[in-house]
Amino acid sequence: MSTGARTSRPATEADSLRDGHRFTWLKPDRWRAGFRALVLEVDGDVIGVGRIGPNPVHPGRDLVELEIAPDHRRRGHGTALPRELGGYSDKPLSSKVAPGSERDLFLRSLGAVTYLEVPLLRVEVATDRTSRWCAAVRSSADGAARAVPWSDLLRKQLVDALTDRYAWQHASWSPVAARDVLRREVGEEFLGGAVREHSWAVLRGGKIAALSDLYDEPVGTAREGTLEAVDAAAPTARHDVALCLAAQLEDLGTLGVATYDLDNHPTDPHTAPLLHTLRREEVDPVHLVEIPNGLTAVLRDLD
Repeated sequence: MSTGARTSRPATEADSLRDGHRFTWLKPDRWRAGFRALVLEVDGDVIGVGRIGPNPVHPGRDLVELEIAPDHRRRGHGTALPRELGGYSDKPLSSKVAPGSERDLFLRSLGAVTYLEVPLLRVEVATDRTSRWCAAVRSSADGAARAVPWSDLLRKQLVDALTDRYAWQHASWSPVAARDVLRREVGEEFLGGAVREHSWAVLRGGKIAALSDLYDEPVGTAREGTLEAVDAAAPTARHDVALCLAAQLEDLGTLGVATYDLDNHPTDPHTAPLLHTLRREEVDPVHLVEIPNGLTAVLRDLD
Protein backbone atom coordinates (compact mmCIF):
# COMPACT_ATOMS: atom_id res chain seq x y z
CA MET A 1 0.00 0.00 0.00
CA SER A 2 1.28 3.49 -0.88
CA THR A 3 1.65 5.90 2.02
CA GLY A 4 4.52 8.27 1.15
CA ALA A 5 5.14 11.01 -1.39
CA ARG A 6 4.94 10.09 -5.06
CA THR A 7 7.61 11.22 -7.53
CA SER A 8 8.50 10.36 -11.11
CA ARG A 9 11.81 10.42 -12.95
CA PRO A 10 13.39 9.01 -16.13
CA ALA A 11 14.06 5.27 -15.91
CA THR A 12 17.69 4.15 -15.80
CA GLU A 13 19.61 1.04 -16.77
CA ALA A 14 19.97 0.32 -13.04
CA ASP A 15 16.16 0.38 -12.68
CA SER A 16 15.84 -2.09 -15.51
CA LEU A 17 18.41 -4.46 -14.03
CA ARG A 18 16.96 -4.25 -10.51
CA ASP A 19 13.22 -4.22 -11.23
CA GLY A 20 12.91 -5.63 -14.74
CA HIS A 21 11.57 -8.91 -13.35
CA ARG A 22 8.70 -7.01 -11.70
CA PHE A 23 7.58 -4.87 -14.64
CA THR A 24 7.03 -6.10 -18.19
CA TRP A 25 7.37 -2.64 -19.74
CA LEU A 26 10.41 -1.33 -17.84
CA LYS A 27 13.10 0.03 -20.16
CA PRO A 28 15.74 2.75 -19.66
CA ASP A 29 14.72 6.22 -20.79
CA ARG A 30 15.53 6.81 -24.49
CA TRP A 31 16.34 3.11 -24.98
CA ARG A 32 15.04 3.60 -28.51
CA ALA A 33 15.03 6.72 -30.67
CA GLY A 34 12.06 8.92 -29.75
CA PHE A 35 10.98 6.78 -26.77
CA ARG A 36 10.76 8.04 -23.21
CA ALA A 37 10.43 5.90 -20.09
CA LEU A 38 9.54 6.93 -16.54
CA VAL A 39 9.48 5.21 -13.18
CA LEU A 40 7.09 6.19 -10.41
CA GLU A 41 8.49 6.05 -6.87
CA VAL A 42 7.00 6.14 -3.40
CA ASP A 43 9.50 6.52 -0.54
CA GLY A 44 12.31 5.61 -2.93
CA ASP A 45 10.70 2.36 -4.12
CA VAL A 46 9.71 1.90 -7.76
CA ILE A 47 5.97 1.19 -7.77
CA GLY A 48 5.12 1.90 -11.41
CA VAL A 49 6.60 2.28 -14.88
CA GLY A 50 5.49 3.82 -18.14
CA ARG A 51 6.85 4.42 -21.60
CA ILE A 52 5.78 6.40 -24.64
CA GLY A 53 7.07 6.72 -28.17
CA PRO A 54 6.22 7.12 -31.84
CA ASN A 55 4.56 4.46 -33.95
CA PRO A 56 6.51 4.57 -37.22
CA VAL A 57 3.80 2.68 -39.11
CA HIS A 58 0.80 4.61 -37.73
CA PRO A 59 2.16 8.11 -36.99
CA GLY A 60 -1.19 9.61 -35.97
CA ARG A 61 -1.02 8.01 -32.51
CA ASP A 62 1.87 7.44 -30.12
CA LEU A 63 2.36 4.14 -28.33
CA VAL A 64 2.02 4.04 -24.56
CA GLU A 65 2.40 1.33 -21.93
CA LEU A 66 1.63 1.70 -18.23
CA GLU A 67 2.20 -0.66 -15.32
CA ILE A 68 1.61 -0.26 -11.58
CA ALA A 69 2.75 -2.85 -9.02
CA PRO A 70 -0.28 -4.84 -7.76
CA ASP A 71 0.07 -3.68 -4.14
CA HIS A 72 -0.04 -0.03 -5.21
CA ARG A 73 -3.03 -0.04 -7.55
CA ARG A 74 -6.19 2.00 -7.00
CA ARG A 75 -4.20 4.73 -5.24
CA GLY A 76 -4.16 7.30 -8.04
CA HIS A 77 -0.70 6.34 -9.29
CA GLY A 78 -1.99 4.99 -12.59
CA THR A 79 -3.78 8.27 -13.24
CA ALA A 80 -0.68 10.32 -12.50
CA LEU A 81 1.66 8.33 -14.76
CA PRO A 82 -0.08 8.95 -18.12
CA ARG A 83 -0.27 12.66 -17.31
CA GLU A 84 3.50 12.69 -16.88
CA LEU A 85 4.06 10.68 -20.05
CA GLY A 86 1.59 12.80 -22.00
CA GLY A 87 3.91 15.75 -21.56
CA TYR A 88 6.23 14.14 -24.12
CA SER A 89 3.57 14.03 -26.85
CA ASP A 90 0.71 16.07 -28.30
CA LYS A 91 -0.84 13.07 -30.06
CA PRO A 92 -3.53 10.64 -28.91
CA LEU A 93 -2.06 7.55 -27.24
CA SER A 94 -2.67 3.98 -28.36
CA SER A 95 -2.58 0.65 -26.54
CA LYS A 96 -4.09 -2.86 -26.61
CA VAL A 97 -6.36 -4.45 -24.00
CA ALA A 98 -8.20 -7.68 -23.41
CA PRO A 99 -11.85 -6.65 -23.00
CA GLY A 100 -13.01 -6.74 -19.39
CA SER A 101 -9.48 -7.09 -17.99
CA GLU A 102 -8.16 -4.97 -15.14
CA ARG A 103 -6.00 -3.11 -17.66
CA ASP A 104 -9.05 -2.44 -19.82
CA LEU A 105 -11.03 -1.03 -16.90
CA PHE A 106 -8.09 1.13 -15.83
CA LEU A 107 -7.57 2.65 -19.28
CA ARG A 108 -11.32 3.24 -19.62
CA SER A 109 -11.13 5.26 -16.40
CA LEU A 110 -8.63 7.51 -18.22
CA GLY A 111 -11.11 8.03 -21.05
CA ALA A 112 -9.84 5.33 -23.42
CA VAL A 113 -12.15 4.44 -26.30
CA THR A 114 -12.02 1.46 -28.64
CA TYR A 115 -11.13 2.24 -32.23
CA LEU A 116 -11.10 -1.39 -33.38
CA GLU A 117 -12.19 -4.72 -31.94
CA VAL A 118 -9.94 -7.52 -33.16
CA PRO A 119 -11.18 -11.08 -32.61
CA LEU A 120 -8.87 -14.00 -33.34
CA LEU A 121 -10.88 -16.54 -35.35
CA ARG A 122 -9.89 -20.19 -34.89
CA VAL A 123 -10.60 -22.60 -37.73
CA GLU A 124 -10.57 -26.38 -37.35
CA VAL A 125 -8.20 -27.65 -40.04
CA ALA A 126 -8.63 -31.43 -39.93
CA THR A 127 -12.40 -31.73 -40.42
CA ASP A 128 -14.51 -33.04 -43.28
CA ARG A 129 -16.33 -29.68 -43.45
CA THR A 130 -13.03 -27.83 -44.00
CA SER A 131 -11.95 -30.33 -46.67
CA ARG A 132 -15.24 -29.88 -48.51
CA TRP A 133 -14.90 -26.10 -48.23
CA CYS A 134 -11.46 -26.22 -49.85
CA ALA A 135 -12.72 -28.53 -52.61
CA ALA A 136 -15.64 -26.20 -53.33
CA VAL A 137 -13.27 -23.24 -53.62
CA ARG A 138 -11.02 -25.08 -56.06
CA SER A 139 -13.97 -26.24 -58.17
CA SER A 140 -15.17 -22.63 -58.50
CA ALA A 141 -11.77 -21.27 -59.58
CA ASP A 142 -11.67 -19.71 -63.04
CA GLY A 143 -8.36 -21.29 -64.05
CA ALA A 144 -6.61 -17.94 -64.51
CA ALA A 145 -5.17 -17.95 -60.99
CA ARG A 146 -2.90 -20.42 -59.22
CA ALA A 147 -1.67 -20.83 -55.66
CA VAL A 148 2.08 -21.12 -55.01
CA PRO A 149 4.21 -21.17 -51.85
CA TRP A 150 6.15 -18.02 -51.04
CA SER A 151 9.39 -19.96 -51.49
CA ASP A 152 8.67 -19.93 -55.26
CA LEU A 153 8.58 -16.12 -55.37
CA LEU A 154 11.18 -13.35 -55.36
CA ARG A 155 11.83 -11.49 -52.12
CA LYS A 156 11.15 -8.07 -53.67
CA GLN A 157 7.87 -9.29 -55.12
CA LEU A 158 6.71 -10.48 -51.70
CA VAL A 159 7.85 -7.38 -49.81
CA ASP A 160 6.05 -5.10 -52.27
CA ALA A 161 2.84 -7.14 -52.05
CA LEU A 162 2.93 -7.29 -48.24
CA THR A 163 3.41 -3.52 -48.14
CA ASP A 164 0.50 -2.86 -50.51
CA ARG A 165 -1.81 -5.19 -48.59
CA TYR A 166 -1.02 -3.60 -45.23
CA ALA A 167 -1.52 -0.06 -46.53
CA TRP A 168 -5.11 -0.49 -47.69
CA GLN A 169 -6.06 -2.84 -44.82
CA HIS A 170 -5.33 -0.17 -42.21
CA ALA A 171 -5.89 3.11 -44.04
CA SER A 172 -9.55 3.56 -43.06
CA TRP A 173 -9.13 3.16 -39.28
CA SER A 174 -5.45 3.86 -38.57
CA PRO A 175 -3.77 5.90 -41.34
CA VAL A 176 -0.34 4.64 -42.29
CA ALA A 177 3.09 6.14 -42.91
CA ALA A 178 4.79 6.74 -46.25
CA ARG A 179 5.42 3.72 -48.44
CA ASP A 180 9.19 3.62 -47.88
CA VAL A 181 8.58 3.40 -44.12
CA LEU A 182 5.91 0.73 -44.57
CA ARG A 183 8.16 -1.29 -46.81
CA ARG A 184 10.89 -1.38 -44.16
CA GLU A 185 8.72 -1.71 -41.06
CA VAL A 186 6.00 -3.96 -42.48
CA GLY A 187 7.02 -5.62 -45.73
CA GLU A 188 10.47 -6.71 -44.59
CA GLU A 189 9.33 -7.54 -41.05
CA PHE A 190 6.33 -9.61 -42.14
CA LEU A 191 8.42 -11.55 -44.62
CA GLY A 192 10.98 -12.28 -41.91
CA GLY A 193 8.30 -13.52 -39.53
CA ALA A 194 6.64 -15.96 -41.94
CA VAL A 195 7.42 -19.57 -42.83
CA ARG A 196 8.01 -19.03 -46.54
CA GLU A 197 7.75 -22.66 -47.65
CA HIS A 198 4.33 -22.96 -45.98
CA SER A 199 2.92 -19.48 -46.67
CA TRP A 200 0.86 -19.11 -49.84
CA ALA A 201 0.23 -16.61 -52.60
CA VAL A 202 -2.24 -16.54 -55.47
CA LEU A 203 -0.82 -15.37 -58.78
CA ARG A 204 -3.02 -13.86 -61.46
CA GLY A 205 -1.46 -12.59 -64.68
CA GLY A 206 1.99 -13.06 -63.15
CA LYS A 207 1.23 -10.72 -60.23
CA ILE A 208 0.49 -11.54 -56.60
CA ALA A 209 -3.24 -11.11 -56.05
CA ALA A 210 -3.58 -12.51 -52.51
CA LEU A 211 -1.27 -13.52 -49.67
CA SER A 212 -1.58 -15.94 -46.77
CA ASP A 213 1.17 -15.64 -44.15
CA LEU A 214 1.89 -18.57 -41.83
CA TYR A 215 3.60 -17.06 -38.78
CA ASP A 216 6.76 -18.72 -37.51
CA GLU A 217 5.24 -18.80 -34.01
CA PRO A 218 3.55 -20.66 -32.42
CA VAL A 219 4.65 -24.06 -33.70
CA GLY A 220 3.05 -27.49 -33.33
CA THR A 221 -0.56 -28.45 -33.98
CA ALA A 222 -1.94 -24.95 -33.33
CA ARG A 223 -0.73 -22.33 -35.81
CA GLU A 224 -1.47 -18.68 -36.55
CA GLY A 225 -1.41 -16.46 -39.62
CA THR A 226 -3.29 -13.92 -41.70
CA LEU A 227 -4.42 -13.32 -45.28
CA GLU A 228 -6.06 -10.83 -47.61
CA ALA A 229 -6.01 -9.52 -51.15
CA VAL A 230 -3.19 -7.29 -52.33
CA ASP A 231 -5.70 -5.07 -54.14
CA ALA A 232 -9.03 -5.06 -52.32
CA ALA A 233 -10.84 -3.50 -55.29
CA ALA A 234 -9.76 -6.10 -57.84
CA PRO A 235 -12.84 -7.77 -59.39
CA THR A 236 -11.52 -11.26 -58.61
CA ALA A 237 -10.24 -10.44 -55.10
CA ARG A 238 -12.82 -12.56 -53.24
CA HIS A 239 -12.05 -15.63 -55.36
CA ASP A 240 -8.30 -15.08 -55.03
CA VAL A 241 -8.45 -14.80 -51.25
CA ALA A 242 -10.61 -17.94 -51.05
CA LEU A 243 -8.15 -19.88 -53.21
CA CYS A 244 -5.25 -18.64 -51.08
CA LEU A 245 -6.97 -19.74 -47.87
CA ALA A 246 -7.86 -23.12 -49.36
CA ALA A 247 -4.21 -23.73 -50.31
CA GLN A 248 -3.12 -22.69 -46.82
CA LEU A 249 -5.61 -24.95 -45.04
CA GLU A 250 -4.79 -27.93 -47.25
CA ASP A 251 -1.07 -27.45 -46.63
CA LEU A 252 -1.61 -27.17 -42.87
CA GLY A 253 -3.56 -30.41 -43.01
CA THR A 254 -0.56 -32.22 -44.50
CA LEU A 255 1.55 -30.87 -41.61
CA GLY A 256 -0.78 -32.36 -39.01
CA VAL A 257 -2.03 -28.97 -37.82
CA ALA A 258 -5.33 -29.14 -35.90
CA THR A 259 -6.30 -25.47 -35.56
CA TYR A 260 -5.44 -22.30 -37.43
CA ASP A 261 -5.93 -18.87 -35.83
CA LEU A 262 -6.54 -16.01 -38.26
CA ASP A 263 -5.07 -12.71 -37.10
CA ASN A 264 -7.36 -10.57 -39.23
CA HIS A 265 -9.61 -7.55 -38.77
CA PRO A 266 -13.41 -7.47 -38.92
CA THR A 267 -12.95 -4.68 -41.48
CA ASP A 268 -11.13 -6.97 -43.95
CA PRO A 269 -13.61 -7.00 -46.85
CA HIS A 270 -12.78 -10.44 -48.25
CA THR A 271 -11.25 -12.50 -45.46
CA ALA A 272 -13.86 -11.61 -42.82
CA PRO A 273 -16.89 -12.79 -44.86
CA LEU A 274 -15.04 -15.90 -46.05
CA LEU A 275 -14.14 -16.93 -42.50
CA HIS A 276 -17.82 -16.80 -41.61
CA THR A 277 -18.44 -19.56 -44.15
CA LEU A 278 -16.10 -21.85 -42.20
CA ARG A 279 -16.70 -23.36 -38.79
CA ARG A 280 -14.75 -21.08 -36.51
CA GLU A 281 -14.46 -19.99 -32.90
CA GLU A 282 -13.64 -16.53 -31.60
CA VAL A 283 -10.71 -16.64 -29.17
CA ASP A 284 -8.55 -14.10 -27.32
CA PRO A 285 -10.26 -10.91 -28.54
CA VAL A 286 -8.26 -7.70 -28.29
CA HIS A 287 -9.42 -4.08 -28.36
CA LEU A 288 -7.21 -1.36 -29.82
CA VAL A 289 -7.87 1.71 -27.69
CA GLU A 290 -7.05 5.39 -27.87
CA ILE A 291 -6.29 7.29 -24.66
CA PRO A 292 -7.01 11.03 -24.81
CA ASN A 293 -3.93 13.24 -25.03
CA GLY A 294 -3.09 16.58 -26.61
CA LEU A 295 -6.16 18.19 -28.18
CA THR A 296 -8.43 15.27 -27.29
CA ALA A 297 -7.48 15.56 -23.62
CA VAL A 298 -8.08 19.32 -23.65
CA LEU A 299 -11.54 18.85 -25.12
CA ARG A 300 -12.33 16.03 -22.67
CA ASP A 301 -11.45 18.20 -19.68
CA LEU A 302 -13.61 21.18 -20.63
CA ASP A 303 -16.04 22.20 -17.87
